[in-house]
Amino acid sequence: MAHELFFEICGKKPIDIDMFFLEQQYFPKIDYEPRMTVFFPMPRAIQGLETIQGCAFSNLETYQSTIFSLFLSSVCHAAGHAKVTDFKKYKKWMVNKNKKRAYETFEFIEDIRVNEFLKKEFSEYHTEINKIQEYFTNIYEKKNLENVKKNSKKVFSNRFVSDIKIKREQLQEKILNLNSEEDEEFIKIADEVYESSNIISDFRLPFTDHYSHPKRIEKWIENINLSTEGKFLSIVERFNDVWFEQLKRRAKVRKKYGGITDDLEFDKIDFAPENIGEYLRLKNATHLFLKKMSSQMKMTPNVMDEGMPEDMGLLQMQAAIQAVAAQNNSIQIFEQDDYRRIEEEWAIVVDTSSSMRLKFDEMKKFAICLGEAANEVNSKNGKWGFFTFNNNFTIVKDHYENFDANSKSRIGGIEIKGFSFIADAVKLCSRILERENIERRYIFLITDGQALGTYEADKKMEEAVEAARKKGISVVAIGMPTGVTKIFSMCMPYEGLRKTVARFLGAYTMLAGDDL
Repeated sequence: MAHELFFEICGKKPIDIDMFFLEQQYFPKIDYEPRMTVFFPMPRAIQGLETIQGCAFSNLETYQSTIFSLFLSSVCHAAGHAKVTDFKKYKKWMVNKNKKRAYETFEFIEDIRVNEFLKKEFSEYHTEINKIQEYFTNIYEKKNLENVKKNSKKVFSNRFVSDIKIKREQLQEKILNLNSEEDEEFIKIADEVYESSNIISDFRLPFTDHYSHPKRIEKWIENINLSTEGKFLSIVERFNDVWFEQLKRRAKVRKKYGGITDDLEFDKIDFAPENIGEYLRLKNATHLFLKKMSSQMKMTPNVMDEGMPEDMGLLQMQAAIQAVAAQNNSIQIFEQDDYRRIEEEWAIVVDTSSSMRLKFDEMKKFAICLGEAANEVNSKNGKWGFFTFNNNFTIVKDHYENFDANSKSRIGGIEIKGFSFIADAVKLCSRILERENIERRYIFLITDGQALGTYEADKKMEEAVEAARKKGISVVAIGMPTGVTKIFSMCMPYEGLRKTVARFLGAYTMLAGDDL
């Protein structure tokens, strides 16, 4: 929902902008280079309170409308920047200036332009966001005026505040009259704002991105109650429903995995962050290999044919003429649409530890090809899951989830960091595959083989792979140097996407043939 709304407002393509929705984030954040990347904070529990954007609430259910009003405001505001803000206009101007002051100047100008854009093009959203803005502004101004009065005479403080307000209004009028094609006009305004003392307030709206948002919350704003209406409110209510459903699904999945991880060393079991833009870029870069891999694997038989082929499929005229002329009923005259296959269960597990950093961009392309192939091969009568690991085990797609936009976005959100608990990853995937009584079971392990972070890591890895194979699970390693280990069912190095896809197709065909 947030993706769709964001791109509806900004009019850009998902492939052009990266978006992350993170629990660890306190405030919205935008990186403009090398491409625009937006980080949205999600609600999260801290010490029994539900929090978002520096605000804390005693419970989620009572304050859900306020929580998602803030979230929706951040989506709209960031989408406005994606539409109107061109960071390149300011980049050269910022050189040799105070970084904090320069960014505050940039944000001051562009926030005014974003508000004007929303006001003109999305007035229903702007009206409600403006209410929220006024709510927080009133809190700040009341507090700020009290501080000023404590340190100065009342007449002087009133005049001081009034002068600043007039100056801001004058600058705002100049900013709204800017010609977006004229870079020099932006620089003139930027110079004026940068050099004007007290024009830029130290107040930051919680739903907006700002360079000077605090990295740590010293004092939370507690149990505020925001009131919105109209189309804005209806979207907030839909967010509420979706969020509660997502919480239920994730709790159910975590519970399922929690019962089989007690003796493992992973720090936590979690879900991958989502980035649909990166997934779409990867898919565009690999679509030819992806199509080849999916079609060939789908046509690979994994069960011995019994008896005569079915009289159905595409009629082959030459074969039909030959069969009639020779009066030979054993000649197959139909080209089969699909090869006979029985259930398979796959676990694709990708090493995302720090040692993978140098080759990961390439290996991630293979991972997406394998994921798309898994969905094709197992779409009728199979199950498959996609996971990553470092010192955490991360769920990209659970075996019982559909391969929908959420799962695909998580492939795009895969990140590199941490240690490499290969043994525990193989053990956990084996336990996942054991839950179903399925004859063909595969673990496809994408790794460089550097098992780091645990005592006797290499020995543990070998033991885990051997234990999986004894249970009838084929373990295929992709990315490990040839000859490093013979414990795997198949093992191949990563030699670029073309060669690796070809090698893998050969390995899969061989494994399927061995199982017949």
